[in-house]
Amino acid sequence: MTVPVGLSTPATIALILGLLVGLGFVGALLYPAVRKRLEAGPDIPRGMRPGPPDEILERRHPERTMVWGVLFTLIIAVSVGATWLTEPSVNVADAEELLERSAERGSKWFQEANEENPTGFGCARCHGQEAEGGSVPFTQENGETVLYPVPSLSDVCGRLTIEGPGQIRETIQQGREGTPMPSWSVSYAGPMNDQQIQDLIQYLLSIQQVPAGENLCLNPPPAGETA
Repeated sequence: MTVPVGLSTPATIALILGLLVGLGFVGALLYPAVRKRLEAGPDIPRGMRPGPPDEILERRHPERTMVWGVLFTLIIAVSVGATWLTEPSVNVADAEELLERSAERGSKWFQEANEENPTGFGCARCHGQEAEGGSVPFTQENGETVLYPVPSLSDVCGRLTIEGPGQIRETIQQGREGTPMPSWSVSYAGPMNDQQIQDLIQYLLSIQQVPAGENLCLNPPPAGETA
């Protein structure tokens, strides 16, 4: 499905100005030809037509060229300045859009695979459709099958023991021995590449129900300290 990309207000204004300048430039190029057609007289071959007088060649043409040069220099200077002034906000908007798209992809990886979502990895099978947690049957090393409690992920950023979301990435990549959590990274024994894991983490960060002050993904503890 194609997702339309919205332009920010500065980008829209810059696009409109660019189109107007482009149309004006094309019109300036076409105007002499159109005017000549309208003022066409006898069909005299170009090589036999009288040349322009010295006044036009030595003064008007150079002056006209310099005026156009100054005009386009001013346009370029204004456009460069406008681009420089709006670049920070445009970069922020682009970064936010990339994070939103990453979280949207991650939500698809999280759900189970079906006809509408054939690329799902099925995290929701154990952790719940809304990452609320649950329980799954698990056969232990001694052969006993137990109902293993699966933690919720909507508050995982309040339960970390190391800095930031690094623990989330490590758990997804390597899994947890002795639990139903397998390895999901192709670097170990799983099917997910680094981008898919990053998308999944971004999705989990976007659904956290932890207060901002207690969110260790947003406010990791100082180096050397644990939560």
